[in-house]
Amino acid sequence: MKVAKSCSQCRAAKRKCTAGIPPQPACTQCVQKGLSCSLLLGLSSNRQKPLAPAVAAPDYSERVSDKVRDQLVDVYLQLIHDKPHTLFHPETLKSRVQSGSLPEAVLFSILALAARFSSDPMIQARVKDFYQTAKESFKRALDEVTIDNIHATALIGNICGADGDPTGESLFFGISFRMAQILRLPEPSPEDDGIMRETKLRTYWSLYMIDQWSSAGLDMPRQIPDTSQHPLPMLELEFWQLRPGEQARGSMTRDRSPGLWGYMVILARIFGKIHELHRQLANGSLTDTETEEQTRVLALELEGFAQSLPSTLELTSGNLEHHAMLGLGATFVALHLGYHHYSTLLYFHYLDSTLTQVPNQALFAARCKYHAVAFSDLLSSSNEIPSCEALYFIVGHMTVISSSALLHTLLFGEPEELPDTRRRLYSNFQVLLKLKQYWSDVKMMITRLFTFQEACMRSTDQVYIVDKWIVKFLLQHALPIEKNLRPPFTQYLAERDRFAEDALAILRPAEHG
Repeated sequence: MKVAKSCSQCRAAKRKCTAGIPPQPACTQCVQKGLSCSLLLGLSSNRQKPLAPAVAAPDYSERVSDKVRDQLVDVYLQLIHDKPHTLFHPETLKSRVQSGSLPEAVLFSILALAARFSSDPMIQARVKDFYQTAKESFKRALDEVTIDNIHATALIGNICGADGDPTGESLFFGISFRMAQILRLPEPSPEDDGIMRETKLRTYWSLYMIDQWSSAGLDMPRQIPDTSQHPLPMLELEFWQLRPGEQARGSMTRDRSPGLWGYMVILARIFGKIHELHRQLANGSLTDTETEEQTRVLALELEGFAQSLPSTLELTSGNLEHHAMLGLGATFVALHLGYHHYSTLLYFHYLDSTLTQVPNQALFAARCKYHAVAFSDLLSSSNEIPSCEALYFIVGHMTVISSSALLHTLLFGEPEELPDTRRRLYSNFQVLLKLKQYWSDVKMMITRLFTFQEACMRSTDQVYIVDKWIVKFLLQHALPIEKNLRPPFTQYLAERDRFAEDALAILRPAEHG
């Protein structure tokens, strides 16, 4: 009889087995996964001397106390979850954390995102340690296609993006997308309760949103196509109130009332079209007339979106305070920041006043400025209401785009516009400096703002000319932006530039920090 050289677990998985190789007799894969190695058991029964006990898998829970762990999970749920992504049922997540059933890759990704907001320097210093633990834990379970691993890779991809690692961001997001496709998300299984069905749905739409943003930011093809066959995420409060084993009313039907994240998905669909429009602009495949027509169509979609919002979701101070009371203030802010950001992107091209042959140039330019102002004002007011602050990473890029439109006004606008514009720029810059404390790659985003200023200075007298470079500036936020080389600026712009330099002075230390 042929002697087995690998354990049954490794044979079934068709992977290399390390059982019997010093310094430990048990298979490394079995040890790491807490399994009883079949080869070790067989060897033990045939030997008279007992083998040395297997080395236990590292216990990462010892690296952070339960109290700190639970506090960081709460910080994650408050500041990040339900903003750039919505992956978890909050009570289920906390229950799994406390019971120890949440995989380390997911837990330590959450800790790595949340620890940067801690007021304790010792906890802040462990962000990289948490991140490395999350990556190492995921790599040990790379071949397991589960919703937990989808969550782990989505979270790790977010951390890569925030740390200025576009390669890692693209890699981990790509794994997350492919695993979701293998599992046929968001299709539920017969045994799924309401929590799991909605979790799968929210995970799918989170990946859709991530794909929209990362494909634009990294200049990569999209992986998740547009579709209307799946229902939108349900009302957040109804989801939070679901209990294990319970089924949601109207579960998985397309005619149910969407929650805040449902409206975010609708906006993301429009953003995808705006991205495609900018891509065609960069390729030079559209005439000015075709560009104006597509802009007009997308403008109608954005206006239709705003008009379709229930009165309870319209941007008013009363609605903002009400959502803050419900624990949804920051998510409500995220929805409206997204609306104004996408609108600013759509119209940014028309800040180029040389487009005199375009009938709607002045109208579209005015709308760009309006939405940049509205974004800045909302961002400022959200900081004044508890639990409404927008502190997730991508806010940095959105704030740079708003600031760029404001900077254009500072350089080329009318004199009466300058005081309010300068005030809003200062407010935006305060947010950027705050975000830079938490997310290291915001530094690169701030540098892009100075690059935009220089591009303006190299435009013609009292005119900013939009070209292919601006498309990269607007969308490819995860990639470095090269300088836009043009002839030197004129005396008029030199005078305005000194005014702009004064306004930008608050950010100058950040450029070298």
